[in-house]
Amino acid sequence: MTEHYDVAVIGAGHNGLVAANYLARAGCKVIVLEARYKVGGACVSEELIPGATFSSCAFVQGLFRDEIVRDLALKQHGLEMFAPDVQGFALFADGSHLFLWKELDRTLRELERYSKRDAERFIEFGARYRRFGEIVHPWLMQPPPRRSEVFRAFEEIGEEELLDEFVLASTNDLLDKYFESPHIKGFLTFYGMVSVYGGPSTPGLSYVYGHHAAGEFEGELSRWAFVKGGMGGITQSLARAAEARGVTIRTAAPVARVIVRNGLASGVMLESGEEIAAHAVISNADPKRSLLKLVEPQHLDRSFRRAVEAIDNRGGMARVHLLVDELPHYVGFADARPGPQHRGHQMLGASTENFEMAFAAQRKGEIPDDFMIEVITQSVTDPTLAPAGKHTLTVGVQHTPFELARGTWDSYREAWGDKVIAVLCRYAPNIKDHILGRAVITPLDLEREYNITGGNIFHTAMTLPQLYSSRPLPALGHYRTPLPGYYLCGAGTHPGGGVMGAPGHNAAHVVLADITGQAAAEDTNRSGPRVHKSFIDRMVQTDLGRRIGYKVARSKAMRPLTARVSRSRTKK
Repeated sequence: MTEHYDVAVIGAGHNGLVAANYLARAGCKVIVLEARYKVGGACVSEELIPGATFSSCAFVQGLFRDEIVRDLALKQHGLEMFAPDVQGFALFADGSHLFLWKELDRTLRELERYSKRDAERFIEFGARYRRFGEIVHPWLMQPPPRRSEVFRAFEEIGEEELLDEFVLASTNDLLDKYFESPHIKGFLTFYGMVSVYGGPSTPGLSYVYGHHAAGEFEGELSRWAFVKGGMGGITQSLARAAEARGVTIRTAAPVARVIVRNGLASGVMLESGEEIAAHAVISNADPKRSLLKLVEPQHLDRSFRRAVEAIDNRGGMARVHLLVDELPHYVGFADARPGPQHRGHQMLGASTENFEMAFAAQRKGEIPDDFMIEVITQSVTDPTLAPAGKHTLTVGVQHTPFELARGTWDSYREAWGDKVIAVLCRYAPNIKDHILGRAVITPLDLEREYNITGGNIFHTAMTLPQLYSSRPLPALGHYRTPLPGYYLCGAGTHPGGGVMGAPGHNAAHVVLADITGQAAAEDTNRSGPRVHKSFIDRMVQTDLGRRIGYKVARSKAMRPLTARVSRSRTKK
């Protein structure tokens, strides 16, 4: 007997679960169908090595919307997050290192060791970064604006230069404007290189910076956090909240295709042959999988299918997860005992040159001999993840090609894992003798196991041609597809990738508007940026203001003031 629902959601990633919660909260009967054995998608915690839990794909939280946490009461459903005192640690090829602390004054003193000028400019850069985030904030939790609307909004408030910096420029151009130290620029370059197909000099990749500018944690801008138990803590809390609202969640239930009757999406057929009827279907999968694999070709116009095939989803990454019985003994540190170098997001070998070489190799389908790696040792701050006396260690590598020039990822997997560990050992030579277990996740695994086409966790490249109402295509820019009753809600839709939840929220409200016959959300209550320049914004635009601001920010005694200034001014 066919089951009937108001809405069927394909995929129990975080956006699918967010959408399911909002739909159920509005009174809809919802079912979520997940192909894998557990919910989470790329936002998942798994026992990849016996006895230890790892965040398989996404491993830190810096974008998940506070509004969603509050709306869905996720803390009451078990969500726990905490920001470590060290937000960033960089160890360079020459053995020097740099910390970014939660306290601004400590960070500034760190930066001074490399460049007093850069430390002073860091205040201005931070203020500009914050300003960009506040301007784009009103567009995050509603259907997207047109690109012309975004450009016009920046022009009308006199911020064309800010738009150039954080949307149109290369990461090099953005950072060269503010900094001179190659160490500081190398460290900061990483934040524009996440899941991209391009290098520091590629125009338009500064938007990856801009995208993260709207991130915050508990009201603190540009702050990231760990999730207790790993990133699956987010999706597990979403699943519990959804079930409490009456949502049915089925795992190990892969969808074969969307059922189309009389030109309308009318439900889904599982690979088992089971049919589930629904008035609307939402796919949390990436656009290419959603439209080229889950919808039979005859239901979509041929030219539209060609446009979907041409969506740019390049920009892979990969992971090596390790269980160790000793933490990395980083070069320049006394020993391997837990220290600040282990508590935050660790970047080893970051330099502009390394990133450029990595992109050059990515284009050729190759892996360079040297590359920057990022490391997380979350078990230092969350001992629930590993057995006593052991630690989890996750190594991330950007600019990883999906297709290799020679061989396949199945044949190269272990050799690549060895290469990553060899790079790690340049910075922590002790690690090679303390590895108890290893799990490698390649870009092919991201496609095959986590159902992400091309291995790009953003689903679609975060570049201007695929942003705002053109994300991922103009014809798909408002979560609806050309097949009536079929919608998208994944990271390939506005406002984009990362563990954010906004695409799921926005898509749910479009579906609700269509189901109830109300005016479409994008046609009503459109609000653009209304954030006026603060005193700090105006102050950093003058030499005197920058000097005064720097002295205040550098003072330990002024921490309460700088913390207050760093809090979001956007309305919740």
